[in-house]
Amino acid sequence: MAHSSALPAFAIFDDYRPTVTIAVIIRWLLLGIWFFLNNYRVETGTFHLVLNLLGTGLVLLNGYMTWRLLKGLPVTWRHALTLSIADLSLITVGLFMMGGLANDFYVFYYPALLGFSLMFPKRASFPLVSLIMGLYALMAFVIAPGLDLEAEDEKKLTVRLACMLGIVAAGALITGWERARRRDAVFAERQRSQENLELQRQAQEAELTAVEERSRIARDIHDGISQSLYMLNLGLEACAGLAQQGQESLQQRLQALARVSRQTLLETRQYILDLKPILDGGQEAGQALENQVREFATVTSIKTAFEVEGEGYPLPSAAGTALVRIAQEGLANAYRHAGASHVAVKLVFQEESVELHIQDNGAGFDRNSAPVGHGLTNMAQRAQELGGDLDIDASVGRGLKLRAVLPVKSTAVGPKTASE
Repeated sequence: MAHSSALPAFAIFDDYRPTVTIAVIIRWLLLGIWFFLNNYRVETGTFHLVLNLLGTGLVLLNGYMTWRLLKGLPVTWRHALTLSIADLSLITVGLFMMGGLANDFYVFYYPALLGFSLMFPKRASFPLVSLIMGLYALMAFVIAPGLDLEAEDEKKLTVRLACMLGIVAAGALITGWERARRRDAVFAERQRSQENLELQRQAQEAELTAVEERSRIARDIHDGISQSLYMLNLGLEACAGLAQQGQESLQQRLQALARVSRQTLLETRQYILDLKPILDGGQEAGQALENQVREFATVTSIKTAFEVEGEGYPLPSAAGTALVRIAQEGLANAYRHAGASHVAVKLVFQEESVELHIQDNGAGFDRNSAPVGHGLTNMAQRAQELGGDLDIDASVGRGLKLRAVLPVKSTAVGPKTASE
């Protein structure tokens, strides 16, 4: 095969080199014995010459095959078939010419048939052995001295035919088992390769995700926290100068700086949350949301409310994490851009879904003219990744309403109390 060099040795099913090597060695032994018996204490004649010529032809074929093996040249099924047919033809002709059933050369059939059955499948081996058995049985009846029933030659014939069939059957079984073992080995090797490729792909995806996440955090920190700290530093320097001059605008500047510092603290807490597991320690999503809302109120001094509606049940980790992330983005949006003084968060448990409502009384925006911000896009993506949806209801001067719906399945029922 053109691609066989890329496969492990045990996976190459058309490589006859090992079997042919064994057959070549056995054939040299049989040829040596053949020539010795054919020329030792026998009368020379036409039959003798013909048998020697046949043996010489087989020597040339076997020598050619030996040369290919030593040179490392390809050994195909055609080479193996040619040698096997030559073996069986020589043995059959020799028996026809030298006594048939009375000739002990029939034992040469056994290694020849075994070699053929080891190289070729049973659909080829059994028809061949049937042909050889038929020819040998024919010799027993037509070639002198013929079958002697008084000497119970029929038993000898039966045993010899049974041995031929048994040897081919054994060779076919060995070949079948070996090929099945090799197929299993190839399948297992492919499975391991696929598993390794899948692990590599997952590792690459994880690495790419980590790189993208690090890049996002670095970009957000540069655009958010670092800019806020820079503004805070400039404002403090200005306040120091105003304090020396006794300016009345110092209080206004300090209030503005306090707002910048609160926003910076909120952003810092958000990035810390981004870099740690959310629902660790067995904490439920409702408790995590309540803690997040309480922390938001403490940092920003914005009045907040948190409520749970419906009979609560444990949420899958992915759904709980998405809810906390969406709440994080929604609360940050209310503080950074809306200028809200009140934010209400409600978690609603339903039979096959859970809803998160976030409403503020901020400035709002016109969805028809204002572009959707990065935070709102992130919230929508988080919901869609879990098969959910995010609804946005906003108008100028009327605040913003967010409604995230995630499909889940209730697995347990337990009452939850609202907290403010």
